[in-house]
Amino acid sequence: MKIYIASNGCAVLKHETERIWLFFKANSWERVEDVKEADYVIMTCCGVTHNEEDQAIGMIADLEKNRSCNSTFIIGGCLPAFAQERILKTAPGARLMTYQQIEELDELIGASTSINDIYYNVHPTLDEELKEWIPNEEERALRKVDELCGTTICQEQYNLCTLRRYIWQDKDVYQVKVSYGCPGNCSYCATKLAIGNFRSVPKDLVLKQFKEGVEAGYRSFMMIGDEVGCYGSDFGENIIILLDEIHSFAPDITIAIRYIHPDILVQHYERLKPYFASGFINYFCCAIQSASPDVLRGMNRNPNLEPFIRCMEDMNANGYRVNKHTQILLGFPNETESDFLETLDCLIRCDFDHININKFSPRKGTKAYEMEDNVPEEVKVRRCSIIRKMLMMSKKEKLYNAVSSALKNIL
Repeated sequence: MKIYIASNGCAVLKHETERIWLFFKANSWERVEDVKEADYVIMTCCGVTHNEEDQAIGMIADLEKNRSCNSTFIIGGCLPAFAQERILKTAPGARLMTYQQIEELDELIGASTSINDIYYNVHPTLDEELKEWIPNEEERALRKVDELCGTTICQEQYNLCTLRRYIWQDKDVYQVKVSYGCPGNCSYCATKLAIGNFRSVPKDLVLKQFKEGVEAGYRSFMMIGDEVGCYGSDFGENIIILLDEIHSFAPDITIAIRYIHPDILVQHYERLKPYFASGFINYFCCAIQSASPDVLRGMNRNPNLEPFIRCMEDMNANGYRVNKHTQILLGFPNETESDFLETLDCLIRCDFDHININKFSPRKGTKAYEMEDNVPEEVKVRRCSIIRKMLMMSKKEKLYNAVSSALKNIL
């Protein structure tokens, strides 16, 4: 039997998508690149924003048009939890399958190996699948400066500014899923509708995957989950205990954390500092969404971001070489110009290396869906543009300073 798999999802969803493929592979299925050849077509969809939903629907429409009329079309991921009507209008014969329904695959194909017996760490061996990074013109120029000056300063700063070494583009980053779901209840977020309540992957399985990665020769790891920072909270432990255990047998690896809530980072900051300082943790994504107390209250988040900001300022003052990544949501209902300026000021103080900028779009089933979407589209676009320009200016300044530092080595 043959299967075709596609996804428009984030790192977490793509990770789950590859786990689905390993399930089919373990049951002797063949993966094909041409949808017309497939007996089963699976599309995992992200729909956190309207743009992502539109992208997913476009992909679904293409698959529906081109797949064999005899094939089974399964649509999974987050989108089926809150866009059933639109999906089925696009692909009337499709079967919808949310995260909570994933176990139905066992019965559907008469599996000899259960989906629950499959875990996935993305790159199980350092083999021919490794993708060589091809630097662009900017990176080549910076590498040349380092070569002439006998330093690595420019490349290191470029890596920080571009997520070069921390995201799934690199085949030598070993990804480990450590949790599912989120314990939060943000008013705008539909992810929890699809994935459900927070739950940690059993610690023995997480440690097993890290050990297998180390034994295979990996030195760069990424912890993936909708809220990695809450790991262990459902069985009386925490993320620090897990990190300490990993460090005990693999102190020379690096770990990227995607994602950790600002409040959790503040709670464990003193215990995390040695790992930031040593480079054991070299990346984290910590979504602040806004810095306005009024907006944060509307989002059902902690309105006091000041402790988190002080942690970021401390990291900057100590010169930790950690990629600090955040996400913001602009144009939330009732967000004023003053609210936006508070967020802008926070971003400047924190000096993040990368910022994901999203415009608010109401998602059906959330509390924010019932709020009036009263920030004009042109205002949302302008605010997004301001943040993008600020981030670009910051990147240019950091790269300029890196080049200046490198040149001092030969002057």
